[in-house]
Amino acid sequence: MPQSFRLSVMMLSLATAWPVLAQQAPATPPASEDELQRVVVTSNKRLETQREVAGTVSVISGIDLERRGARDQEDFLKLTPGVQLNRGDPNNNGVTIRGLSSQASPESGGAQQNPSGRYLEDVPLASPIGKGLVADILPFDLDRIEVLRGPQGALFGSGSLGGALRYVLAKPDLKSFGATAQVGLSSVSQGKTAPSLYGMINVPLGETAALRVVAFDRTSPGFIDNKGTNTRDANKVTQTGGRVLLTVKPTRELTATLVTSTQKTQQEDFSYVYGDPKKLEHDNPTLGRGTSQFDFSSLTVDYDLGSTILTSITGNWKTKSNGVGDDTRLFGTLGMALPLVARVSAGTSESQSQELRIASKPGGNFSWVAGMFYQTNKGNGSGKQSDPSGAFGVVDLVDLMTKQNASERAFFFDTEYSLGGGWSAGLGARTYKTKTSFQQTGTVFGGPSNSPVLAGGDEGTTPKVSVKYRFDQNMWYALASKGYRYGGVNEGPPPTPFKSDSLWNYETGVRLVPAPGVQLDLSAFLLDWTNAQFTYFAMNGSLPFAGIGNVGKARSTGLEAALRWKVTPVFDVAASLASIDAKTTQNVQTLAGRAPVTIASGTQLPGTAKMQTALQGNYRFSGPLGSAGRFNVTHTHVGDRMIDLTGFYKAPAYHALDLGVSFNKGNWLLAAGLTNATDQRGIMNIQGTPDGNKTFQQYYLQRPRTLDLSVRYDF
Repeated sequence: MPQSFRLSVMMLSLATAWPVLAQQAPATPPASEDELQRVVVTSNKRLETQREVAGTVSVISGIDLERRGARDQEDFLKLTPGVQLNRGDPNNNGVTIRGLSSQASPESGGAQQNPSGRYLEDVPLASPIGKGLVADILPFDLDRIEVLRGPQGALFGSGSLGGALRYVLAKPDLKSFGATAQVGLSSVSQGKTAPSLYGMINVPLGETAALRVVAFDRTSPGFIDNKGTNTRDANKVTQTGGRVLLTVKPTRELTATLVTSTQKTQQEDFSYVYGDPKKLEHDNPTLGRGTSQFDFSSLTVDYDLGSTILTSITGNWKTKSNGVGDDTRLFGTLGMALPLVARVSAGTSESQSQELRIASKPGGNFSWVAGMFYQTNKGNGSGKQSDPSGAFGVVDLVDLMTKQNASERAFFFDTEYSLGGGWSAGLGARTYKTKTSFQQTGTVFGGPSNSPVLAGGDEGTTPKVSVKYRFDQNMWYALASKGYRYGGVNEGPPPTPFKSDSLWNYETGVRLVPAPGVQLDLSAFLLDWTNAQFTYFAMNGSLPFAGIGNVGKARSTGLEAALRWKVTPVFDVAASLASIDAKTTQNVQTLAGRAPVTIASGTQLPGTAKMQTALQGNYRFSGPLGSAGRFNVTHTHVGDRMIDLTGFYKAPAYHALDLGVSFNKGNWLLAAGLTNATDQRGIMNIQGTPDGNKTFQQYYLQRPRTLDLSVRYDF
């Protein structure tokens, strides 16, 4: 379907809903420019201000995301200290929080749960069986994004060893009509230009209900040439979709919100460059096309019982992906020079979850929440690597299919009690029980590679203890918390199980207001990782297969600092820093190519820089024609990183300078942003062979210099 037609249909759909209102309410006033306002979060599953949380929570408002023209995780995660994005192809990014990563090579895989969790509202998105893609949610019409650092095992469960990334949607407004239409244009250095369209409409339905509809059609222009197919700017990505939210409030006590959303991503070619990382090109003989679909729904029901709130959250999501690519060069590095090796893969993953909890209302000396959680997951995957020449006697070199299932039952609670004199203490825990099953069928070089149904499971408790002391506007806290992650079964041959892993987080910090208009947050942490899951490689005939084993221990220590200073009523600055030392604490046995390798204790964990900084400045001024102007500048720095545990691949430090200016008058907002203004070629990730073959390195780079223009009108 042509893009222009899709855009027209979206605009028409929004326009036809407007006449249902008898009278248009006044436009919603712009958000306050005071960046030091008190921010309310629900990271502990109950309302509290951000700076009252015993732990480290970064909050990025939806308004700030849209003002900055944020497209994806690359644009906003760099603003949060201690969080590192290891870029991949669309919906395949790796997020590392506080140095927790166990991937020994970007070519690894298997049914391994991510160490950092991602959540839409309170519904976990990452599959505990490692199947399917985790959607990079389009940051439009969000209320906020919360980045929770440190294990969140007590309240958020498995897969949040390092922390959690939580998207919170803007909810329907029962009192007033509102609508937004936004048109954007994006132009990439040495690439193409592409349009995008976003729309939102909020319609009250009487006095007890409201409907909010969001639609988007965004194109990220390509900038990498595929010399093998003679295709310029081949890596174009389009994302289309939207969501519908319906809130019903039949009584003062009862509120129910239904969310249904869909997001489809289409990739025209791989997003890596090959050979020289300074050149935006590769030379694959075929295009690496891929399509992924993410469908989500949830029903949240809140009932006010007077002094407490009873909440039910029912979640359901499904991902579906298909991809084609080329492994000719990869097989060549393994001594199998073939004219063409085609790769075809497909996978589905789906989840159903139910959470029921009861929580105290804000205020009072005793704050608490308690509840139960249940989740099921199932996934199916297939992968085939084919040689049309049949040089090894078979066309399908590898042809494998997998089926996996998992479930989790858990009970949790979290409390805080005021002891008086500024002191308070907190206690929480989660008791869980998990089950998994796995089966693989197929062939490797024509030989069978089948397994019986392999079943597993685990159970345990993840406690959390905290203490806080408030003095004037300041606070000191100390925290000990535990997190865990599912075990599972390695996919590839022969299938072998691995156990769950866990870690303890010991953290202390202060939230200071040293002067009017100044906030300073300091945190120090130690993560002690037990029975850690690390990736290894094993040879099956001529081919290396990734596996996961409980073969090591690790520790991460670090310091995080964040400063916000309102210098004048029109000028404010923010600065953040994270210093992380994440290393193994015992020897790790693995395989590099055909040779066994011992990774010595003290080896740096992959995917995390020892130093990461961000510096932001915002200046407000009187613009032309009576508009309110705003200029912002952001500089981020990411230190050098080991990309794999074996140390074969290392990415040098990189930085980015982003500029933005906007003009707001009445209901209109005109914005322009220049991302990576100095057009740096920072390496965010590397794919390579397990033997460190220097002739096979595929580089994922930060986005080249990109100019974004947008016009927005709020009705």
